[in-house]
Parts: sequence; structure tokens; C-alpha cells
Amino acid sequence: MRARAAGTRALIAIMLLATGTISCADLKEVPISGITDSYYTSAVGFENLVNATYSGLHRFYARQGGFAVTVFGTDEFTNGADGNYKYFNLYSSQLNGDAQYVRENWDFLYQSINSANAVIGRAAAAQIPDAVRTQRVAEAKFLRALYFFDLVRLYGDIPLPLEETTAPSTAAVREPKAKVYDAIIADLKAAEAVLPATQGQYGRATKGAAQHILALVYLTRAQAGDMALAVTEAKAVIADPQYGLLPTWKDLWDIRNEKNKEVVFAVQYTTDPLLADGGNSGHLYFTMAYELFPGMVRDIPNGRAFKRFRPTTWLLGLWDRTKDSRYDDGFQTVWIANKASTKPALKVGDTAIYMPGVQVASIDSAKHAYTTLSPKDYTDAAYPTLSKFLDGTRLALNDTAGGKDFYVARLAETYLIAAEASYRDGNAAEALRLVNVVRERAAKKGVAPATMDATLADLSLDFFLDERSRELAGEQMRWFDLVRPMPGYPNGKLKERLAAYNKAAVGFRDCHTVRPIPTTQMERTNPPIAQNPCY
Repeated sequence: MRARAAGTRALIAIMLLATGTISCADLKEVPISGITDSYYTSAVGFENLVNATYSGLHRFYARQGGFAVTVFGTDEFTNGADGNYKYFNLYSSQLNGDAQYVRENWDFLYQSINSANAVIGRAAAAQIPDAVRTQRVAEAKFLRALYFFDLVRLYGDIPLPLEETTAPSTAAVREPKAKVYDAIIADLKAAEAVLPATQGQYGRATKGAAQHILALVYLTRAQAGDMALAVTEAKAVIADPQYGLLPTWKDLWDIRNEKNKEVVFAVQYTTDPLLADGGNSGHLYFTMAYELFPGMVRDIPNGRAFKRFRPTTWLLGLWDRTKDSRYDDGFQTVWIANKASTKPALKVGDTAIYMPGVQVASIDSAKHAYTTLSPKDYTDAAYPTLSKFLDGTRLALNDTAGGKDFYVARLAETYLIAAEASYRDGNAAEALRLVNVVRERAAKKGVAPATMDATLADLSLDFFLDERSRELAGEQMRWFDLVRPMPGYPNGKLKERLAAYNKAAVGFRDCHTVRPIPTTQMERTNPPIAQNPCY
């Protein structure tokens, strides 16, 4: 749908009430023209306004800008051969207020907040049943909290608009993080109290989604008493019988199975060109240049290789591959020839590339027609491909819009939140029980699940960070994980982890635990809001 702009040169200068897109496959908007304020008092108009608030999810989750600021510059992924946006990994001088995704993420998230504010502020006048009004306001508060949560973790102290912006303004004040977190928690508590356990339309926020995000907020804020609160919220989700871990970790990444019991909140995507809204583009960025090898040409199942995010040596060595399925099921290490080759001799259907994950002697590699790439042979263009987001349903070879849903919250992470918070709250035994539920599910076929169990001696802050990588690598969480406060590390463990595992991050300084404020935002306010240190 189209809607009037909410302002032009202000803090939320380009906050639109809607974006001309749909929010997800099941929350559709109908294109119309000639919008006036009275439209939003109608049942259809108000519903479209709510759906427009969901559409903001498509601007950050499973999109290049969201991946760039959460995957790059961590211990999990370093830069591949592609030259775009490497400064997020290098922490070079190009990482500044003029950077594209610094600016766009700020604008998109604030646009979405203004849509949420419009829903909340206009609900009283909408011609809808009271029960629907109450629920839609709760959905808007959930979304507003999620958008603010992303902003405060990215930028630190930020403006906190809680009412719709409808006219130009040059006034903006950065509020302390503590105040922002108070607002986030208030919104999530309000949503939790109202939202139903299930929704008639898949994709709408639920009570479980509010509880999961609230648990993560408490874990991230980490004030006195927050760990106990995180445990309570996370366990409420775990106890809900509608949720459950899938039998195998691999089941999560089958596009035919994306609506499943493990999903707590997802952003839906589709390959329908009329509804795709850019699609889930995660299939692009983790894919290595397989088409450069004999027997291979670019095809849809293997993906379009952007060669953006190369897994670090540390990440590739994180799993015990003798018993943990998450490496074999999470990385593509074999490519089957889709083109005949004479040198070497390969037929379509033969193995073309194999990455055994261990060193193989050259004399042994030479025994096979296929290309063997041992870890010492990995380059910025050739490495195991994170396969979570590969999407063979794309309609054309070069399509960037994938149709896979993106999991913002899933039950395995709920367990990990509860486990880490229990450990930090002094209950190591309960932490161990909870984390082993996730670990046992990851056992390889034929391996006794109990052999995956950690012990009390294994538990530490680093253990929980490691386990989050084993389970959640690449899922737009890692930078947030590494900058959140932990005991003894008020600014998180990003610095320590980069020094140990990502040697390319040569420009990192202590103040890089927040992103720069966009230059455009500073220019459009009077007096200008302050820039973050480092920038």
C-alpha cells in the first residue's frame, strides 16, 4: 500500500507509514491510491497500517544490510573475496557515518518504529472490534520493542520516539541506553499480557515471541536481577506445549518444513515476484565460488556465489564432527558436477569438489578426478559454504530473492538463553540440563545423544558463546552476542574474540562496540546529535 510520509528532515525524516510492500506471505496489503487520514479509521485501512509495521522486518532480517552489521567483524566470519562492505570486518576508516548500511539500517528501523507508533496512536479511532484493537496494539508494541532492541544494540544511546511523527522537525535527543531498555521491556510486557499463544494468521506476533525476545533483552541488559527474569521468560516458552525441538537439526533448513514447532517468530519470504519484497537474500553471501572449478557452472541449487562471508578457522573447528551433526548438516562441503569436464575427466553426477575438513596429502588428492580442498587450500573464494540459507526454489539462476523464512526466534535459542542466564544466576546444574537438551538433539545418526552432553566443568562464559555459534552461526546474532555485557566484560567479549579468531579485524578499537551514527541523521538535526566515539 501507499501512505503519506511521516516527515522529511527530522529524526525520523523518512518514516513512512507503509512501504508499498507486504509484511510477509500471510499478511498481505492491497495496493491503493489517494490515501487520507480517514482511511486509517476504516477496518481495512487500519489493518493495512498494522501489516505495514510488519513489513519493516523485511528491511533488516535476512537482508544484506542486516547481515553486514551482525555477521561481519565477529569470530565466526571474516571477509571473503568480494570487496563490498569489508570495512565492517576490517574496522577500517570506511566504517563511518557515511557507510550505506549504517545509514539504511537506522532509517529503516526508525521508519518501522513510526509505523508502530501510528498503529498505537490511531487505534482508538479505528472502526474495529475492541478485542481486535487491543491485540493489534500489542502486536505493534512487540514490533516497536524489537526494532528499538536492534537499534540500541547497534548504536548505543539513541532517540526514543514513542509517538507518531507527522510533521518535519529538526529536534532529536539521544536517550541513555537504560531508558531505551526500560521502554523496550515495557512494550514487551504489555505485548506478553495481551498476545494470544497462537494466531490465525501465521507470522503475527504471539505471547511466546514476546517472552522469547524479553528473555533475550534481559540477558543483554544484564542488570541486577535480569538473569532470573530471563530464565523465567525463557522457561515459559519452553513449557508451552505448542513448541518443541525438531527431531534433527537438519530439519530446520528444509524449506518444505519451515513452518514447524521450533519456530517462535519468523519473517516470511516468498519467491512470488509480486510479493517477494526483495526476498531472503542470505543464500548469496556465504556461498563460495564453486563455479570456478572443473565440472561446475552456476546453478540454482548451489546458489549464486557472492563470496562475502568466509567462515573463520575457529568456526570451522568448533564442532566435534565425530558426533555433532551441525557441521555436516550446516556446511556444504561436496559439489556434484553439473557440467562434463575432460581435464580432469568428470561426468555430470560425479563428485567435482570435496572438502574433507582435514589435511589430505597431495599424493592422495591426486588419486581422484575431483578437486580436493584441504583446510590449507581454502582461500577467500573457496571454503565450506554455510548452507542454512541455500534456496533451490529460486525462480531463475541470478535471482537474489530467496523464499526461505528467516527465524528471528526459535526454541533452541530459547533453551540457550535459559541455560546461560541460569549459569550467570548461580544455577550451574540447571544450566547444564538446559544446554544438554540442545546438544543432544544435535547428535549424529547412530550416536547416543548422551555422548553429546557437556559437563559442569565445561561451563563458562566462553562455553555458552561457543554453543551459540554451534547452533546459531550466521543467523544475524553474533555481533550482538559479542558486544553484550558479561561478568568481567562490561563491553562484551568482541575485542577478545577478534584478537583470538579474526586476524583481519586489524582496525578494531575498544570503541567499536557501537556503530556510527549516520551522518545524514546528524545533519538533519539542530543542534546535531553527537557522534559515537571512534567515528
